[in-house]
Amino acid sequence: MAMGTANFYAEGVAPLLIDNSLAILNRTGAYHIAKDICAEFTPEHGRVRYWRLGSTMPDGLIRKIAARLMMLEISWLQDRGICLIDGRNSDRGIRVFLDPLYVLRSVLTGDDIVLCHDVGPLTHSILYDRRTAENYRRAYEKIRRQKPGIVFVSEWSKRNFTSLCGSDFRFLETIPLYVRTELFDGPSEAVPAANGPFFLTVGAFETRKNQIAALKAYRDGRFHARGIKYVLCGPRGDGHKQILEFAKNTPGVVIPGYVPDSQLRWLYAHAEAFVLPSLLEGFGMPALEAAYMGLLPIVSEESALVEAVGGLCVQVPPTDPEAITRAMASSLSRSSKERESTGSMLRELALCATKQQFLLKWKNLLLGEKNAPSPFHAPDTGVGAGQSLFHAP
Repeated sequence: MAMGTANFYAEGVAPLLIDNSLAILNRTGAYHIAKDICAEFTPEHGRVRYWRLGSTMPDGLIRKIAARLMMLEISWLQDRGICLIDGRNSDRGIRVFLDPLYVLRSVLTGDDIVLCHDVGPLTHSILYDRRTAENYRRAYEKIRRQKPGIVFVSEWSKRNFTSLCGSDFRFLETIPLYVRTELFDGPSEAVPAANGPFFLTVGAFETRKNQIAALKAYRDGRFHARGIKYVLCGPRGDGHKQILEFAKNTPGVVIPGYVPDSQLRWLYAHAEAFVLPSLLEGFGMPALEAAYMGLLPIVSEESALVEAVGGLCVQVPPTDPEAITRAMASSLSRSSKERESTGSMLRELALCATKQQFLLKWKNLLLGEKNAPSPFHAPDTGVGAGQSLFHAP
């Protein structure tokens, strides 16, 4: 059975070692989360490690080369017990891995901690290339054998993990993510092509984000003929070519790509609704960001996205463009009073998900600050995380 949390950084125990090898490769939301955890606990309580580069985080071209070499090593050696990063002089104390993949090239014991965003490469392997899925499968198998403590970003991810790996771990703890409020501080800058009303999707152009289904819903709903546009913004990822080709051939779609924070603020503030019928999310940060701005999320049913916004959303089957079309049309038909009421509830919920509360929960776990408050207190809306306040007709 899973054990309860405890003070894992006690007097006489060696300092923490936080493995943030993820930062060499990943520049998505997980990168910012890892960066904040490292800043909170190092150097006062331990040190950070970036693969074989020690505590030095590379940048620019050097980072890209290091990322390439790191992934080659992982793919070639996988979980073999040779040439481990800390194989000769294994660090005493607690290792905290900020992504499961990087346990492959390190010592891993039951005393360590692994942060799990999702188990998508296992449950949705079709959305990943073969090598990535195989590497994560080996990483999770190593984790299953050693049974370290596991931290999840959502109860949804925790349920998926335990269905595959069981619950016999030192502990299984959920620490929900938070809104980066600095994103919304500062001036706003309009996106010129997004003049007039529009729907908004924020997220990497990836197959798992399911943008093509949302684009089909927009096209088939003939929203362009009604003067409603659809803005897609985010970095390029796996499957971006097909998504961009479909988007460019759909009238009314605006594709600014990766936008600066000033433009993202403006988009969240002026959209009619936020649309993300994703096939896989470990948490769903863009939906929570939309909630912070009072913007109605239209998201995949029974997903981590629903949990992220406390059920204050419209849930849709992600593979049913007709249902997505109905949800988009319904969002446009809301009265001013309905929009104001929904926006107020969404903002209240999102305001509770702060970085300070997130880090307090991590302190409670690692440093034993038992009086730290709970990291997330959603307002009482009468709606559970598995329910939806709104339903597409």
